[in-house]
Amino acid sequence: MKYLKRHLSTIASVAVFSLAASLLFQSCVNKISKGKSAGVVSISENDFRTVPDSVKPWVYYWWLKGNVTKEQLARDLEEMKAKGVGGFLLFDSRGYWDSYDGKTGHVPVPLNVKHEFMSPGWREMVKFAMQEAHRLGLKMSINLANTGGSLRGPWNMKENRAKQLIWTTSDVRGPAKVSAQLDIPADKKYFQDVALLAVRIKSKDSSLAKGHEINLNGEWKTVSAPTENAPVAGEVVDLRDKISNGKLLWDAPDGNWQIIRFGFQIIGEEGGVDILNSGAVTQYFNLMGSEILKDAGPLAGVTLTYFYNVSWEGGQPDWTVGFEKEFKKYRGYDIRQYLPVLAGLSLEDRSLNERFMRDYLKTVSDCFMRNCYETIGNLCHAKGILWHSEDGGPWPRNAPMFKEADQLTFWGKNDMPQGEFWCSDLNDLGTKSNVRYAAMAGHIYGQPLIAVEAFTHMGRHWTKYPAYLKPFADINLIDGANFFIWHTFTASPLEVGKPGYEYFAGTHINPNVTWWDKAGNFFDYLGRCQSMLRKGKFVADVCSYVSDKNYVMWGRGEKWNPNSNLTPVKGFSYDLLSSEVLTDLLLVKNGKLVLPDGMSYSMLVVDLTDPVIPIEVLEKVKKLIENGATVVLGKNKPTRDPGINGYPECDKQMQQLVKNLWPDDNGQFQIRSLGEGKVITGTNMEEIMKKINILPDFEGPFQYIHRSGEDFDIYFVSGEGKSDCTFRINDRKPEIWDPITGKTSEAISYRQTSDGRTIVPLTLDKNGSTFVVFREKASSSHLTSVSGSENPEWLNTEGTSNRYIFWQSGDYLFSLTNGASKKVTASVLSPVVISNSWNVTFEPATGAKKFDSTFNELTLWNENSSPEIKYFSGSATYSSTFTLNDKQAKSPARVQFCLAHDIARVWVNGKDLGVVWTFPWQVNLTGSLKEGINELKIEVTNCWANRLIGDAGLPENQWTTKTNVRRVPDRSVYKEGHQAFSAKDELMPSGLVGPVQIEFGVIKEITF
Repeated sequence: MKYLKRHLSTIASVAVFSLAASLLFQSCVNKISKGKSAGVVSISENDFRTVPDSVKPWVYYWWLKGNVTKEQLARDLEEMKAKGVGGFLLFDSRGYWDSYDGKTGHVPVPLNVKHEFMSPGWREMVKFAMQEAHRLGLKMSINLANTGGSLRGPWNMKENRAKQLIWTTSDVRGPAKVSAQLDIPADKKYFQDVALLAVRIKSKDSSLAKGHEINLNGEWKTVSAPTENAPVAGEVVDLRDKISNGKLLWDAPDGNWQIIRFGFQIIGEEGGVDILNSGAVTQYFNLMGSEILKDAGPLAGVTLTYFYNVSWEGGQPDWTVGFEKEFKKYRGYDIRQYLPVLAGLSLEDRSLNERFMRDYLKTVSDCFMRNCYETIGNLCHAKGILWHSEDGGPWPRNAPMFKEADQLTFWGKNDMPQGEFWCSDLNDLGTKSNVRYAAMAGHIYGQPLIAVEAFTHMGRHWTKYPAYLKPFADINLIDGANFFIWHTFTASPLEVGKPGYEYFAGTHINPNVTWWDKAGNFFDYLGRCQSMLRKGKFVADVCSYVSDKNYVMWGRGEKWNPNSNLTPVKGFSYDLLSSEVLTDLLLVKNGKLVLPDGMSYSMLVVDLTDPVIPIEVLEKVKKLIENGATVVLGKNKPTRDPGINGYPECDKQMQQLVKNLWPDDNGQFQIRSLGEGKVITGTNMEEIMKKINILPDFEGPFQYIHRSGEDFDIYFVSGEGKSDCTFRINDRKPEIWDPITGKTSEAISYRQTSDGRTIVPLTLDKNGSTFVVFREKASSSHLTSVSGSENPEWLNTEGTSNRYIFWQSGDYLFSLTNGASKKVTASVLSPVVISNSWNVTFEPATGAKKFDSTFNELTLWNENSSPEIKYFSGSATYSSTFTLNDKQAKSPARVQFCLAHDIARVWVNGKDLGVVWTFPWQVNLTGSLKEGINELKIEVTNCWANRLIGDAGLPENQWTTKTNVRRVPDRSVYKEGHQAFSAKDELMPSGLVGPVQIEFGVIKEITF
């Protein structure tokens, strides 16, 4: 609570996120949702193989202007359930990029409104969706607005709309009797006066009017910070008691005076809410949230588990009713005497201008965070549900009113912080993502679920598929996401046909998508990953403090300070801290820095991006060191406290603290003792880790994330290649858990290092990933290495023998912990390459008539001379045969092909062997083959793009696709990229890529 103590001294009771309040809040929320409990302590192979509903990914369920029916809702939700979706976020947006205006480049939605937002008909559809979700075991959240980017509804919020401070002035020279009529501006509905001040101007200008009647109804201006040469304000006189019946009557003393009339006007949309005012936000919540909860009845908190708001992209209110009281509460002094600064006047001590502007803007941010985000959270909790929002409050940092916001702290007011990532460029996976920062907020505020708006983009529609999406999923799982909400599943009306109508952004996923019937495997993959990454706690060695106003945009947070030499070292993870968490929650226990929910760190790094920080932060840093913490100090020393309260004493105290903590020679490496702890300065992080003997948590060429529980450690690893990887785990047996198949097994070999870590050989296919799990104590006798052309697969142990499958011929050397080794020679049968022609049956996704073709060799459809195949979108089934002898038929076998554009399902001898959707593009055939002629079928599905490109070159009456995603004639090349296709666009590679071959293995029983 120390962070706010200076600013709350005049308040008897105030709700802050102190340690006690945090624990009480967690206790209350835990009663609502088990998902808020601090860390699951066990893992289950059964839950990994068969994904529980509770860990399945969700989707955005996007309604288009209320165009839904009960029949469609039932179908859509049943399809979600069947494919492995665990829930949905209902979003019905009106006027959010759904009309083409020639500027935005987004696709229009040419549908009339079917159900007006919050009308009885609309509410009946929402209620039915809740009932269907409950029947099917789905969970749901609802966006608390009829738009994205702000809080807006179909009502007139009147005086509870957003507000903007405005002012007008008149100059006079005293002594004089001054009078002014204070009219209510006719063009400013819901206008209210805020203050009427007379400010003595330190100017020698004698040309000012000598009093009498002045005009305070003239040009109204908005908040304007003082310029370098702004007039200096002297004495400030409050004229409230000089107003009678709407008229100012004042005897101005001698001197030059500026009379400033402050008021506020209503801004923004009619249905928008004043986000700085708790009462206004409560009224808004009651208009929508409370009404929906009435409709939900007993399903509230059971099926309807969350309310939601998207990233704030709305207006910038800068005032509210009662702002003066809020300012006094948070900043500790009266704003009235400083209001002239907001009208462009300077304080006599010009350095105070910046301090006041920071205090003012910080209060705007605090009101937004607490009176909007925290208020909605409290209202949700009172009704038995939870609250999540995206991107940590204000999205655009260039918005002047939000430049003092700390977005980590905004996320801290959520039950589940949510980020987003785009999937635009495979060569730059993490550029458009802020998931790492959302995860940091979750870690430091004790929120185990880290949601993400997944797979969004504004490029070509219907060009993405699971194999393309997997690398984006993996990198964001590595960055900490464990609750995917796929953007977006559009409720395209059945009657509009296929591919249907779409919202302008996102990777589309609904029954109209060509590969929808094969999507379940990818949903299972995401579910398995989410399940594992919700276990235990994130492992990080470092927590870092860099600023009082952490800003979140795009990027993976590779550095806590881009301009520092204290670069995080590979193999170590860190979390950023907010001022609130550092001062109110962070403690020292047995030399570790700990948070209330159990997160712990080995050291704190103070590496400032901004030298202006609250003095409470530095006081707490000193206290942590004295209590036993290890703290690394960067080169940038704090220079001052940001605000006015406590000035100038707080700055003197700051300088004394800096002198105590930073050495005179900040560039020289030093480790100094202070109390029970240590202060480290003057070197890089790699050297520091060596000096204090902290080994890398992971070493290898792959990306990783590590979570730890009481009896397990989980590493998720992604990348491509073959390498020995080192894990900071001692004397425990590694297991390999494959999230693609759900298969779990012990690692074939591993070895312990002399420094107490474990080396595990890993082989990852292209865009590969796996979990390495440590649970049981390491065996005293086990394999330490297997050398050979390819790692064999361990099957099981029978008695004293271990059974392995070898897929490549060659000599293999098995080495054990006791130094013994055993050489094994494997001889596998030569593969059977399918060289027969392929009969291919094409089934257009549009529902058009099937047709057949024969491929003597495997070539891409988009390179075919027949327009029917060249522009084909849908599924095509390849059929061919191959002949096996008895030995081949009884051997372990798999089918291997180079690639399938874009996803495939395999049958052999009429048996469905499932979907293959990513590398290594192989399917196990063991037990499904027979001696003689075998039939192989591979159904390959591509995306909609090629058919849409084909239709773009045809007259409209020959189109076979039906969609709103069409080119607008006056669109520029750039805008075309946001929307649809043209006949000149490059076709997407489509079809089966060979060679296709049947590969054989051999089983060896080995006794060591």
